[in-house]
Amino acid sequence: MTVAAVIMMKDPAEAKSRLRPVLANDAREGLAMLLFDNTLAFLTDRHDGPVGVVTRSPAIAGRAATRGAIVIPEPEAGDLNAAAGLAAGWAVGIGADALLVLHADIPTLVGGELQALLAAGKRTPVVIAQSRDGGTNALLVSPPDAIGFHFGRQSAAAHEAAARAAGLGVEVLVLPHLSRDLDRPEDLAEAIRLPVLEERAQLLAIPGIGEIAQGDDLAAVIAGAADAAGMRLLPGDIVVVAQKIVSKAEGRLVPMANFTPSEAAEKLSAEIGKDARKVEAILAESTDVIRARKQPPDGLLITRHRHGWICANAGIDESNLGAGREGMLLLLPDDPDASARTIRAGLEARCGGPIGVIVSDTFGRPWRNGLVNVAIGVAGVPVLVDWTTRTDAYGRGLKATLPAFADEVAAAAGLLMGKDAGLPVVVVRGLDWKDDQEASARQVLRPVEQELFL
Repeated sequence: MTVAAVIMMKDPAEAKSRLRPVLANDAREGLAMLLFDNTLAFLTDRHDGPVGVVTRSPAIAGRAATRGAIVIPEPEAGDLNAAAGLAAGWAVGIGADALLVLHADIPTLVGGELQALLAAGKRTPVVIAQSRDGGTNALLVSPPDAIGFHFGRQSAAAHEAAARAAGLGVEVLVLPHLSRDLDRPEDLAEAIRLPVLEERAQLLAIPGIGEIAQGDDLAAVIAGAADAAGMRLLPGDIVVVAQKIVSKAEGRLVPMANFTPSEAAEKLSAEIGKDARKVEAILAESTDVIRARKQPPDGLLITRHRHGWICANAGIDESNLGAGREGMLLLLPDDPDASARTIRAGLEARCGGPIGVIVSDTFGRPWRNGLVNVAIGVAGVPVLVDWTTRTDAYGRGLKATLPAFADEVAAAAGLLMGKDAGLPVVVVRGLDWKDDQEASARQVLRPVEQELFL
């Protein structure tokens, strides 16, 4: 679905008229321009679809063009509803499926709230982001001209009534940041008192998951445990799920006795001292043996898993399998990305969204002692973030910077999971991430021909 996003911006010299009692003309104009620049940068950086600006101000038009936005000329001074009508006509003309109208006076814009708006737009034709005084700070309509526009006092109720009169479904969202605009003296006073939005994140382990059995619905288990703990999943949350419970739910717990050692397994077993049946299981899950040697406790066997991961024992585990499960082997999920997508769909159906999901496992690392959690399956969460078009804090171009975002999130969640904590699900909240429908954990794999250290 193509969503055209629009900012409606009057001449800055005429903006913020309700702040006259507390701000001089030049201060109001400067504030209006600052808020517009912030909104324009946010949309052009975060929104995948076309971005337009309705204005009759040459200064605003110039700024919009510099950021790559389409300028929609406003022939004469009019109200917001006339400007919105121009925006709808533009969106229809370029073949957009939906129109997102965003006001230019929101002091704090957060990627997760934009994603929440767009996700709601997939469920219903009209989505209203209501301000705290009953106005409409953002409006998403599909198609772009589905309803008439009613911006002004108590416009959220008016837009909802217009949608219902047209026989259209409507959803009203009250989002923490998007509900706050900066229009009245009291808004300005509150904004001055509020702390600046910090770059920070929270890690929240969900207690009470319990033992998982084959066939369990993990989304239902996670949502139920969160409810029981008084925790609510929010748009923009990333839920990190330990591979163990995913594999258990998918029936990947297999008796070691089921594996009959091949000649290759018997040979490796004799060389390194590992049970031949386990060696056979490892080989069955692998495409290559990378390293093998005899060492405590039961031999070292590093392989390339059929998914591409290079790890010990093809990720097969024997710890924390549950009571009475001696002699069992826990294999990695058959398709961890698909597992993550299934959990995501279930969580979003119950809790709204967008919610990202990472399936994590604990891997060792070359040249470094110790284990860290990494992402082996993802849904929605970007695996890599390309910073090669950005600059560092001093303006120097970043020519080869490619943060492994999903791995960093998985590693952070691992701080709370622990091997003996009984906390296999951690919510990471407060990160600014862009939903990637095509994401796959395998994007982190370096092509074999570029592996210089094997």
